[in-house]
Amino acid sequence: MRNEQEVQYIWHDGVRIREDQLVNMAMGAGSYALAEHYVCSLLAHGCAHGLAYLINKANEIRDFYQVRKYPVPNMDEDKVSPSTRYRCSVEDLVRKKYRCMTPDERSCLLRSCLGELRANYPKLFRFKNQWQGIYFVIHDRLDASLTQCDFIGMAKKSTPSGWPARIAISGNEFKNLRRDFQIEDYDELYYEMDYNPHRTLCDTFWEVIKEWICGKNVED
Repeated sequence: MRNEQEVQYIWHDGVRIREDQLVNMAMGAGSYALAEHYVCSLLAHGCAHGLAYLINKANEIRDFYQVRKYPVPNMDEDKVSPSTRYRCSVEDLVRKKYRCMTPDERSCLLRSCLGELRANYPKLFRFKNQWQGIYFVIHDRLDASLTQCDFIGMAKKSTPSGWPARIAISGNEFKNLRRDFQIEDYDELYYEMDYNPHRTLCDTFWEVIKEWICGKNVED
């Protein structure tokens, strides 16, 4: 019997793609008409391997595009099996809560998390180009539709008071993005990259976000 806690690789257009990456690709497609192709791959994999939780993943994508969700009887939090509930992880919960936030609430969250990062890890964010890592976390973990341009505006609005001017975002931090990363890694999610110069910052900032949204007692 397949272990539901293992990482799932979904067959999609002739290649196998990680489940979380496929969901992010769907949310970055731009419209549900384009994203539906990914949804079909998720559902086909779920049917083939008896992974009912993938219906919820498909519904995340439909909800992202404001399309009516598939009805899922007996799949609420009190009725699912322990193995299925495992898939409703902290990451899923954080993502769900983030999607429900208004733009102002998202800005407030970013400001708070940056402030906590600076207070608790003062030596971790020392260079302007490390804004790349902050963007990667928000884009790859929370909002695949977030553009670099929109992030720059959001970051300028959300910079905490007392943030050092020498590392304040200016808008030029992404001009050399391709040069800063390996070519083969550029289109990967940050946590899938073989080489990510901001790995420690990304991992730490993601933990800060999870704790800020879900409280201190979070488990992966």
